[in-house]
Amino acid sequence: MTAPARPDTPTNPAPAPNTPAVEEIHTRLAGWLAEAVLTPAADASAPLRDLGVDSLDLIRTARRIEAAFGVRVQLRELFAPGLTTARLAELVAERAARRGSADAAPPGAAHGPVVLTPSQEQAWEEQTGDRGHWNQAMLFTTRPDLDAELFGEAVRRLVAGHASLRLAVEARPARRPRQLVAAMAPDGLTGTAVDGPTGAASDGPTGTALDGSTGAGFVGSTGTAVDGPTGAVFGGPTGSTGAASDGPTGTALDGSTGAGFVGTTGAVFGGSTSAVVDGPTGTALDGPTGAVVDGPTGAAFGGSTGAASDGPTGTAPDGPTGTTLDTVLDTVDISELADAELSAAVTLRCAVEQRSLDPQAGRVARFVRFDAGPSRPGRLLIVVHQLAFDMVSWSVLLADLQELYTALEAGRRDVWAAEGTSYPQWAQALAAHARTPEAEAEAEWWTEVARTPATVPLDHAVADPRAANTAATAATHREEFPADLTARLHTAARAHRAHPGDLVLHALGEALADWLDEPAVRVDILRHGREETVGGTHLARTTGWFTTTVPVRLDLAPGTPAERLARTVGHLAALPGGGVGHGALARHGRPRISAALRAAPPSDVSFDFEGDDADALPLGTLLPDVAPEAVGDITAPHWVRPHLIEVIATTDDETLRVEWWYSALLHDQATVRGLAARHRAALTALVAAAAESAAPEARTR
Repeated sequence: MTAPARPDTPTNPAPAPNTPAVEEIHTRLAGWLAEAVLTPAADASAPLRDLGVDSLDLIRTARRIEAAFGVRVQLRELFAPGLTTARLAELVAERAARRGSADAAPPGAAHGPVVLTPSQEQAWEEQTGDRGHWNQAMLFTTRPDLDAELFGEAVRRLVAGHASLRLAVEARPARRPRQLVAAMAPDGLTGTAVDGPTGAASDGPTGTALDGSTGAGFVGSTGTAVDGPTGAVFGGPTGSTGAASDGPTGTALDGSTGAGFVGTTGAVFGGSTSAVVDGPTGTALDGPTGAVVDGPTGAAFGGSTGAASDGPTGTAPDGPTGTTLDTVLDTVDISELADAELSAAVTLRCAVEQRSLDPQAGRVARFVRFDAGPSRPGRLLIVVHQLAFDMVSWSVLLADLQELYTALEAGRRDVWAAEGTSYPQWAQALAAHARTPEAEAEAEWWTEVARTPATVPLDHAVADPRAANTAATAATHREEFPADLTARLHTAARAHRAHPGDLVLHALGEALADWLDEPAVRVDILRHGREETVGGTHLARTTGWFTTTVPVRLDLAPGTPAERLARTVGHLAALPGGGVGHGALARHGRPRISAALRAAPPSDVSFDFEGDDADALPLGTLLPDVAPEAVGDITAPHWVRPHLIEVIATTDDETLRVEWWYSALLHDQATVRGLAARHRAALTALVAAAAESAAPEARTR
């Protein structure tokens, strides 16, 4: 979702004209919320809390409100008891009448080094090897008549508007890592500096252009390779001498002598005549000889002749000083390929792109457009490093890209992607929150939860189970539940004023307690983490990795099924501050509190209720659908999984499915299948008990 956000917009404009009527606002709100309400019989005049609308639905609603009416409504306001659709419409109308632009940084602004968020820092410590290959990735179909120039400008404005897509991690010896955000020109004015004179790069010497004039390229110098010896150019001129990225002189990344990035002799990844991607000399990606993979002859990765990314001369000490469109967007011409060859070419390039990111070099986002010609749908691959992105961010990103392209196609040049609180600002706010009295008051709660058992027995003893728990050893067991049970699950959740995921989690607790013979167990649950109670932030339109892991205690002491479920639902409802305080205190709290919380190891078991992710994607005319081709492996084989057993539940197509991820080096398939069977039996019994307890109440009405 985008909004007019010129860098020179007045901070206190006059009241907005043409304020929409309350009736119009109410009609649109009712339509949006109806998409999230699970039962047609729900009373639309009831408070939002009573309609079964969850936090992710409200995040999407807040984003739609801001896009449609230019009004910001914080998530904590949407969660307020008694807030109805009618009252929300009145609130939006009141704010629309006096709306103005927020005092925020202009699109494309750089941001100085700040701390990592708790999730980022923990992941950085866990992944001690190559940290570049751990991504979020999706492949979409594109409409056939896509305008390449307008699409490129839309991507530029998208990346300029979202700070997380330009972040870099600064690793410092014997010190905590930090993150910073590179500057990017907010529009396509070639050769214009950001915060500097024409022809000068941001924070760089005069004469170094951000977008392609002769001289130095993106944070580098003439003839300098990316992580390679002098003389190689990453995406540089045709037939550039010697070395590939991340390889010794004369060696391609995938093996051939004298090649460019993932190619062979004379190949250039960034795209010049006779460019090759993983093919024989002089051959294009599954296409005719001499095909170009995005870029004129002699174009460097960052845009200028002979310049490479990340070289010694002229490199800033704190990471990349500027981001250009060439570093994030490539176009691959597949228009001459048959359909079968097209899919093979797309799949191959997707696999290559999964290995192309490097957060320390500031490469955290890649957009690759596959041009299939004017009569066939193309493809768009979007790959973003996990440190910069989460699942909720997809809906923000896709909605913004659709609206940017639509506006540019209509001739509107005054529209940019606009965040509320940027991701580095959130990191600062969360760190500051950890030292507040409100956050420190949560310490006793989290300490008590940490005392709950959380270790599962292993089938195979190893010296270091967490080191052995890698992506290469991962295996999966899947359970699918009948559609009628899924429907009854939603009914039971409403009867207990709970979320369906709460019941699935409670059944997991029942299964674990039975397996471990414990009266209570600790499970790490994944929450969206966009808690606007922290620092007065506004996060509905911000991309980044907000997902937070929260330890919860599931008390399965003796009692009726309803009593045990009530304890779980009550515990989840009472989580302080949505759970973000645990990570903040553990990573940024005062030493005594931080040490106490970090002394407790994470649970061996995690749980994530993802719901129906397909419906959450705002696909439109630009990207009509998810493409059928595989995106490739999103993690490296050596990537360390954070939990020994990961349980992921979805409700796609109104059918509950539960995936059990585990390491084959640590657990046998029979063990996991047995645990899944226990969970299935517990959930089935729980739903049946909930229906029986609700029946007498229904008869007395």
